[in-house]
Amino acid sequence: MKKNQKFANWLRMGLGIVFIASSLLKVVSIKTFAIETGEYIDLYMPQWLHGWNMPCAIGVCVAELLVGLLAFCRKYVRWMSILSLVMLTFFVWLTGVNLFFPTVFGSVESCGCFGELVHFTPVGSFVKSVVLWLLALVLFVIVMIDCKRCLKD
Repeated sequence: MKKNQKFANWLRMGLGIVFIASSLLKVVSIKTFAIETGEYIDLYMPQWLHGWNMPCAIGVCVAELLVGLLAFCRKYVRWMSILSLVMLTFFVWLTGVNLFFPTVFGSVESCGCFGELVHFTPVGSFVKSVVLWLLALVLFVIVMIDCKRCLKD
C-alpha cells in the first residue's frame, strides 16, 4: 500500500469518527441542538427556513451520520470525500460569518458542534471547522488523484 493511500485511510477513518461522534452527541440532546440550529437559521438563513429548527437539526444529524458511515466503506470513499468537503465548506462559512460579522447579523455563542458535551466559542468553532475542512480537502485531493490514476490504467 502506498503512503498516500495509508494517509488517506487514516484521514477517512478520522473524519468518519468525528462525523459519527458529532452526530450521535447531537442526537442525545436533539432539542437543545434544534434550539441552536434555530438561532443560526434566524440569523443567517433564508426567511422561508424559519420555524424549521427541528427538521433542519435532524437533517444535519442524519447527514453527518451518513457521511461518517460512508467513511468506513472503501467502496464509497469518493462520495464520502465529496460530501464531507461540501458539508465542512458550509460549516466553515457559517462559523466564519458568525465569528467575523457578529455586529451585523448577531452572534450564536455556542455552535452545538458536539451537542452538550463540548461547547465551543465562535473562535474555537471556526478554527475546528477550518482544520476539519483542510483535512477533508487533503483527503479529497488524494482520492481524486487516485481516481485519475485508476482511469489511466
